[in-house]
Amino acid sequence: MKTRRVVVTGMGLLCPLGNTPDSFFDKLIAGGTGIAPHPNPEVAKPVGMVQGEVAGHFTKLQQLDLDRVSQLSLLAARQALGMAGLVGPLGNDAGMFFGTGAGGIESIEHAYASFFGRGNDDQKLLTILSAMPHAPASQVAMRYGIRGECQTYSSACSSSAVAIGEAFRRVRDGYLDRAVAGGGESMLSPGVLDSWNSMRILCDDPESAPGTGCRPFSGDRCGFSLGEGAAFVVLETLDAARERGVRVVAEIVGYGVSNDASHMSRPQPQGQVLAMQRAMAMMRGKPHKIGYINANGTGTQAGDVTETKAIKMMFGDHAYQMPVSSTKSAHGHLVGAAGAVEFIAALMALTRQVVPPTTHWACRDPECDLDYVPQLGRQVQNLTHVMSNSFAFGGSNASLIAQKLDG
Repeated sequence: MKTRRVVVTGMGLLCPLGNTPDSFFDKLIAGGTGIAPHPNPEVAKPVGMVQGEVAGHFTKLQQLDLDRVSQLSLLAARQALGMAGLVGPLGNDAGMFFGTGAGGIESIEHAYASFFGRGNDDQKLLTILSAMPHAPASQVAMRYGIRGECQTYSSACSSSAVAIGEAFRRVRDGYLDRAVAGGGESMLSPGVLDSWNSMRILCDDPESAPGTGCRPFSGDRCGFSLGEGAAFVVLETLDAARERGVRVVAEIVGYGVSNDASHMSRPQPQGQVLAMQRAMAMMRGKPHKIGYINANGTGTQAGDVTETKAIKMMFGDHAYQMPVSSTKSAHGHLVGAAGAVEFIAALMALTRQVVPPTTHWACRDPECDLDYVPQLGRQVQNLTHVMSNSFAFGGSNASLIAQKLDG
């Protein structure tokens, strides 16, 4: 089968570091953070919340069936399509691909609180329609007349990376001409956070407890902070982009997925290597072409060691020659939306030739011995290929590769 070249022509996001790709990346490379105490004083752990107005962009009637994750997703998709110069209806040749870990879980928690009589007696009529994981994808598809297909993927922390990869495949193989792809997550309600905290992988607030906070690959790492947000890219064929005369951000040249099939929360390097190998095989290039890896880097003790091993197994000596960073310390772990936000970070690195840092990295771990770009972004030259990795609970792995357009 003859395949087509697929490019990114639009990006949009809302996340704790910023509500546009540029504002997000500016704060990221400056060593900023979007992690802060939860507005509910009963929640002990800090979180990453989207700042600014969200619900106010929608009428009271629209809000009835829009969980916060759908609201964030609609706003991020609008940005991405605006950058790509596209307006609806997009028709039969366009697809919507969405990744999320839990969908409208805040609506579910509200419903449980109402049912069990904990002070919320305003049960929402449309709880099911706003809470289902597929709701954000459906809302975006309806808003922009996307009729080719509409898919939702839920593979924990790799969900939106898988969504982008599967959208890439559909466009590359001729099933669609363009796609909106990414993900969204908003699970910062007290009950959900309490469940995460029971796993003992959430960090304390570095402002109130110095020496804590998310710091991937650092010898004193202690886990991560949860964040919320949504991020999307617009994908289309290179020929279509050139015909429309729009700016091309980058070309997607590799996508690989795999599964550990070993343990729900203890990753294995072999599965991660397999995802990277498959992405590299699709790219048909040598490992040394990769000039930067946006790592999964959750800041957990076992996870960061495993990922470092996997990168060294995949790249050999080249692993020590290229920068590897995790941006989760700055914006939090966005779970199902993490892959899309971090892929945009990698695309911005390619565009600006600046590698984002691992914020808060403090000290070496003998088992994590790569160049993690501590604290501040780093100007680079001749960065042509970037890789973005997403490795999830349950062992679902995804790797994406993008390159500067070679003409």
